[in-house]
Amino acid sequence: MERRRQRVTQAYQLLAQDMERRADLTRSSAAADRNASTTGKEGKENFEVTLDVSGFSPEELTVNTEVRRLIVSGKHDKKKEAEDGGYFHEYREWRREAELPQDVHPEDILCSLSTDGQLHLQAPRLALPAAEERTIPITQSPGDGEENPPEIQTSDPEGDSGLNSS
Repeated sequence: MERRRQRVTQAYQLLAQDMERRADLTRSSAAADRNASTTGKEGKENFEVTLDVSGFSPEELTVNTEVRRLIVSGKHDKKKEAEDGGYFHEYREWRREAELPQDVHPEDILCSLSTDGQLHLQAPRLALPAAEERTIPITQSPGDGEENPPEIQTSDPEGDSGLNSS
């Protein structure tokens, strides 16, 4: 009977420790989300983004680009063995995505991690030529079931092409 009481007491202590660790993780995760600030600077010469990734080591972080998207993710998976033969498993996953501006080439992005857990991403902005202003003519295509297509019509620049504003 005494051994059972000791086992129940040990189990209760382990559960209490586990609940305390989970509460600490929840608080630190919530604080990390509040502090996971994305600071972007839209300077003229460089594109810069800073992310707070202090809960992750460099090996747990990945930075990828997919077409015009910048994707930063982190996975933390840690198992600790307890003295009584049990273990504690901690798993966290984090992801941030951002659309890259048109004047930033994904291959030019540089990434560095500071000792205080700030991930700095930056890339030079490309010098894009200014687009010339031009009027684009509107053409009318043949409708369904028409044998002879009507003549192609171009709207006049004043907007008197029969368009109705509603």
